[in-house]
Amino acid sequence: MEKASWDTDILAPLISASMNINNILPDSILQANADSSMKIVFNNDLYKIDIDTLFNIEDTTIQNSYALPSPLPLPAGYPIPFPSTTATTYALPGIELKKVIIKSGFVSFKVKSKIQEETVYTYGIPCATDPFGMVFSRTFTVPGRVGTTPGVYNLLVDLSGYTIDLTGPSGTQINTIYTSLTANIGATPVTVTPADSLIIGNTFFDIIPYYAKGYFGNNTYNVGPSTSNFTLFDRIVDGTLQLEDVDFNFKIENPIGMDARLYVSNISSINTRTGTTINLTNSMIGSTININRAAESGGIVYPTFANFPLNTTNSNIKPMIENLPNKFGYTMQIITNPLGNISGSNDFIYSDRLMKASLDMEIPLSLVANNLTLQDTLALNISQTGGTQNIHEGTITLFANNGFPFDAQLQLYLLNESNVVTDSIFGYANTIVEAPINSALRVIGKKLTKIAIPISESKMNLLYETKKVVLKVKFNTSAQPQYIKIYSEYSIDVKLVGDFNYTIQLQ
Repeated sequence: MEKASWDTDILAPLISASMNINNILPDSILQANADSSMKIVFNNDLYKIDIDTLFNIEDTTIQNSYALPSPLPLPAGYPIPFPSTTATTYALPGIELKKVIIKSGFVSFKVKSKIQEETVYTYGIPCATDPFGMVFSRTFTVPGRVGTTPGVYNLLVDLSGYTIDLTGPSGTQINTIYTSLTANIGATPVTVTPADSLIIGNTFFDIIPYYAKGYFGNNTYNVGPSTSNFTLFDRIVDGTLQLEDVDFNFKIENPIGMDARLYVSNISSINTRTGTTINLTNSMIGSTININRAAESGGIVYPTFANFPLNTTNSNIKPMIENLPNKFGYTMQIITNPLGNISGSNDFIYSDRLMKASLDMEIPLSLVANNLTLQDTLALNISQTGGTQNIHEGTITLFANNGFPFDAQLQLYLLNESNVVTDSIFGYANTIVEAPINSALRVIGKKLTKIAIPISESKMNLLYETKKVVLKVKFNTSAQPQYIKIYSEYSIDVKLVGDFNYTIQLQ
């Protein structure tokens, strides 16, 4: 006997939400003025100078072979003749380092012994002290050879946190690290032969300083043409935006104990979507910018700042931002220590405190939007469990109670597994009507819009298969061409209700 079934209509609430300006723009960049009107406060770093820009400590290896006096019987404890210290000077053109604190890095010490008996070593780095002030030193025993196979010992030490004095054994050198080594025959006397020797290798590698002190040289660095990403308008894919005002500041922050001179030859607003680039016009472009060195006291850094306001009276910063850039371009030149070693080799730098050029911006949300289109890709997961696969067709109704002074048009595009659009949800007549405003251009109430969206059985099946959708929202502000302010209390209440024809089957 066939199972009984019948069709019925069900009314199901799908979405209910209230959204304000924080749902359109991130909370972290929004601030409210005293009158509750909103503004965007945003920082965008253009370029940073770090330790790697100024110098790089390369890996270094020293390997030596030592022959013992032979043929002689050597008593237990006999001292093996080695140089008391071995120095390595790093090649750092124009850079004169006196001290570094190591953020990360290693030293590898390897002994290959062709002596028949054990030998005992004390390996030290007299110029290296740990965070507790203890000088680096290790004592270890190297096994004797067995037959023709040498005895081998490997020592690997993490130098993170160590302070290295780079002034050498005399205290007057630069860029120099030195080690010490003593060794003696172990507890058993041994007779050595001309074939007996010691091969010793010493490697410093992957050295990255946390702190450095010395003289960082008088060098010129040409930067760019290059770009930095600008994410504020990432979701905007079409339309235009006019802003009543913008207030920018080109800021240079210098936490490095080093003077510098900066020439900015170009800053540009780049919209790769439209292919439009607008170059900044301001007296700063092409001028000499002197950057004073930072000071430090007790591990506290006191950076210096150079600020250059960019506004509608002294620059074209407003059309640059109305270009809706997704990148900023820049070309500049930086000269370090333009007056030479005036600090007496007391320049300093911390790896986590970088000299940077940035744009600080404050943009009041007082605007005119023309077909300004925001786009985002969202995950969609409509399960076919629980009987939803029995839905034949129906209508999804959007109720939007709009408290914003702009109308909006919505569209949802369905994507397949290759992210290709397969269909859309909304029809063309889907405008959410703007809220009413008073003579001061402020919203005085909300406006309800109802949009019905027919969903066929074939479209329902397509929804089951869809994992991603593209949401596009197109905005147009009220009272154009007048600027409209956005206030913190503005919101829109959205409810999505499904009215479906549904088949029920008896088990």
